[in-house]
Amino acid sequence: MRLLPTILAAVVFLGCQTTPPDYRALTEQFEAGDEVSPGRVREAFLSADDLPARMERLNDLEAQALAVVDDEPLKLGSIGSAILDTYIGSLTGHFVLARFYDHVSNPKADFHERWVDRIQADMEAAGDGSSEQPYPAVTPVEARMYALSKNWNPVGSIYQGKDDNFSLLLLVRPEERPVKDLVFDLSPLYDTMREEFNAAAKRMPRKSKQPDDEAAQDREPDFTPFTLIGYLAKRNDTAAQAAVGAYLAQQRQLGDAVDWLRAASRTGNLMANLLLADIFRAQAQVAEDDAIREKAMDQVMENYLHAIALGSADAMYALGVLYLNGHYGEDNRISGVPLLKQAAALDYSDATVFLAHLHYAGEVVDKDLDAARRLYAESAAQGNDLARKSYARFLLDREAGQPGDARAVEWLEELAEDGEPESMLLLGNLHARGVGTRQSLRRAVGYYKQAVKQAPTDPNIVNEVAWTLAVSDQHDLRRERYARDIMDHLMDSNGEARERPEYLDTWAATYAATGDFERAVSLQQQAVDVAREAEYETVLDILVEHLEAFNAGETISEAVP
Repeated sequence: MRLLPTILAAVVFLGCQTTPPDYRALTEQFEAGDEVSPGRVREAFLSADDLPARMERLNDLEAQALAVVDDEPLKLGSIGSAILDTYIGSLTGHFVLARFYDHVSNPKADFHERWVDRIQADMEAAGDGSSEQPYPAVTPVEARMYALSKNWNPVGSIYQGKDDNFSLLLLVRPEERPVKDLVFDLSPLYDTMREEFNAAAKRMPRKSKQPDDEAAQDREPDFTPFTLIGYLAKRNDTAAQAAVGAYLAQQRQLGDAVDWLRAASRTGNLMANLLLADIFRAQAQVAEDDAIREKAMDQVMENYLHAIALGSADAMYALGVLYLNGHYGEDNRISGVPLLKQAAALDYSDATVFLAHLHYAGEVVDKDLDAARRLYAESAAQGNDLARKSYARFLLDREAGQPGDARAVEWLEELAEDGEPESMLLLGNLHARGVGTRQSLRRAVGYYKQAVKQAPTDPNIVNEVAWTLAVSDQHDLRRERYARDIMDHLMDSNGEARERPEYLDTWAATYAATGDFERAVSLQQQAVDVAREAEYETVLDILVEHLEAFNAGETISEAVP
């Protein structure tokens, strides 16, 4: 998860240029019991002549409703009525009145529940809650009430703005489900505040000015989304406090950022805890003093634990990885496993694939290939790209002795359609071996060439393809001259690759495969020299063995892929 959020642009919906409906006329129809559209009511409200005054009153009343909605239902009657007197299409007003009337067993609850359903449907027709298609909302409280009306618990929030767009990212926790993101377009609130700001600035007496200052004096003062965020932050709005903290952290003003984020976290804002954990983790990474590093890591743990208590699978995974990587001591590495399992139970696919890796390697947990297979497939089915590629490599591992799985081919084909080169390489390996699909060396070579064409300077992709096509014990799979050509291109264009013994080894093997043993010996000697200088003892023996083979005029043949 991105812990320091990117500023998202809200989507602006442009309707046809028609005269907006009259809000007072629609109010009269509503009060007369006529059927009116929630969307038209919202449009009319936002076009009302007295919108600034109504918006100010609406924000205050809805804030009061939010403060008592869970614990004091008897207070909701008067507040809800006042909200609807201000804006008859308020989701907040109808939601709290439905609760009030239900509490006192009054059948009027049904009327307001129907309006809640209709407003929900209208919002969902206009967007899907993504950053590209946010739900429309008149106020920040309406966004939170939308979540409550769906029986989702709001657990974090942050405002986001760019140019003249303004939105709220709301983290909500459905019952026994992972936390999810919802984005709400709050452009109406921003536009209203900007107009009021500009009008107030124009009413202020102007200072005496010199002639060359006249143009500057005539310009409207700057009002940006951050102006509104700063105003809301000073009114203890937790989403605004989180946004200010995130901005200050990006500006490296970490002390002030921590203060703002701690203020937001005191109201149970999950986003603030995640941001704080990110800041302290960065501080720990650069700390030279062990005591300072330990103190920062304690803060990381504390904030992740707060986030975990609010249901964050991101925090479960992040803290679990820290444990497993030994950041809290070797003896505590095992503590990361239950955290990963907790996140995986919430369908957090990164945690699931990490658990698969652990069982595959037998690290921290017992080696269990059946568990690894099940977990790789589960994460891959959830759409995790890393899991899909890792599962294919797991199936191709001869020592693991796993049967094929046709789904692995299908999942990789989806990635390949998007131009992902490693998936193309793996498809080549699966087809070359006939793992999960009918063996086809022709198709295998086709996928290998697609992978190289997609990433001609990626040393990992090129090296693996070249090695396979130069030394495979399936002689009909070999394409020795092609393998040499792609290695020539890679090594001529990549100075770092020429310093890596494994790439030099492949390069030498391609020359041996095409009969140029003099060149192969020269390149292989470079590989041996580099490995010795870098003290790569684990690979030195095999490099020397290859050098001896090339000196004897022999090629390399291996069971690859």
